Amino acid sequence: MAKKRYSLVSTVLAVCLVANPAMAVPLIRDAEIEHTLRLYTDPIFKVDGLKPSAIKLFIVEDDSLNSYVAGGSNIFIHTGLLMDCDTPDMVIGVMAHETGHIVGGHLAQGSEKLKDAQLGSILSFVLGAAAAAASGRPEAAAAVITGGQGAVGRNFIAFTRAHEEAADQSALGALDKINVSASGMLKVFELLRRNERQHGGSPDPYTLTHPLTSLRIEHVRDHAEKSKVPEGQYPKSLDLPHQRMIAKLYGFLQSPEHTLAKYPISNKTVAARLARAIAYYKMPDTERSLGEMNSLIAESPKDPFFHELKGQILFESNHPKESLSSYQEAVRLLPDSPLILADLSKVELAQNDRGLVASAISHLEKSTALDDGNANTWHQLAVAYGKADNTPMASLALAEEAILENDPKMALSQVEQALPKLNQGSPARQRAQDIKARAIDMRRAEKEAK
Repeated sequence: MAKKRYSLVSTVLAVCLVANPAMAVPLIRDAEIEHTLRLYTDPIFKVDGLKPSAIKLFIVEDDSLNSYVAGGSNIFIHTGLLMDCDTPDMVIGVMAHETGHIVGGHLAQGSEKLKDAQLGSILSFVLGAAAAAASGRPEAAAAVITGGQGAVGRNFIAFTRAHEEAADQSALGALDKINVSASGMLKVFELLRRNERQHGGSPDPYTLTHPLTSLRIEHVRDHAEKSKVPEGQYPKSLDLPHQRMIAKLYGFLQSPEHTLAKYPISNKTVAARLARAIAYYKMPDTERSLGEMNSLIAESPKDPFFHELKGQILFESNHPKESLSSYQEAVRLLPDSPLILADLSKVELAQNDRGLVASAISHLEKSTALDDGNANTWHQLAVAYGKADNTPMASLALAEEAILENDPKMALSQVEQALPKLNQGSPARQRAQDIKARAIDMRRAEKEAK
């Protein structure tokens, strides 16, 4: 695995994303991993008075140790951080901290702070400092601060440092309420400190958007020692899902050689067998991959994620007919997973069986109702409507996709094709009108930005 890069913590990166939404981050989607993260986060959201369904979780394919909040209620966590968290309580601590930013409204306050300052200077400062610190060169970040924009930058840094302290305190309170020890959060800070030392020592205080890691460690350690929650306590039922999450990330993101070295045949744990199944599939060695999956399913026949992965292996190994039953079983066991529903519909459409088109549309409509923010699902639904000769609904689905892809011109084009053929007063027509209004607003904003 590549060495981790030190990254500025949440608030700075969040502001960069909000100020420049065109900045793309490589996201990955996986039903099992997202389900596991929800096991960690939903109790935190609830004790903090938040509605879990209102918070979106995004997994960023990046090997750096980082997580952040953007857009008010969206939490992004890097695969590098997930893979380096040995135990569930470490991820829970990270999520509690990020939730603290949401509860504190720090993104909204940060946006106001940007409006009060010189926006161009702030963004130049933030992006420059972030890039320098991420490269492991704190002296370069310090040079950014001592430049002509230093006064503005230092004021913003002081503001975000206060946010980090507040988010830490909020996290510690939430952890106590859900009976999870802050020792997991402590382990994450110690991990960050080791990473800092690997890059030439701790960065200058003014290059950070948060207190020095050593100070944060001291505060969290003191809380963990004085808390009524025993050190190291967290639900041990989370251990296996956590191990499986790391195994899946490792299997999909690392080479088969690295995966098999980390999870040798002598390791008979569930996580190791899962990782090997993915490694064999990537080699490709479909027979050995399916052998591992079949053994896991034989032991846990009611595990939807095993059936889902077996279906993926079969489908992507050019066995679409064989994969259909695996996905059908996964949906039967977990009927409200938008990702698994979308995958089942993809397999159904690949059968070239017109009798399955209606089923695919039904599954895709349910998937988009559960998660309307997946552009790929909307595109797939457009294809399904096309196969059913429902051109107006196909155009409407493509308009939904275009909105998510920040393409208002395409959205308007598709809506204009759909509207004349949609019944007056129908939900579809109302949605088309909403999309049209949204696309017009987006185009107006584009013109004003030029």
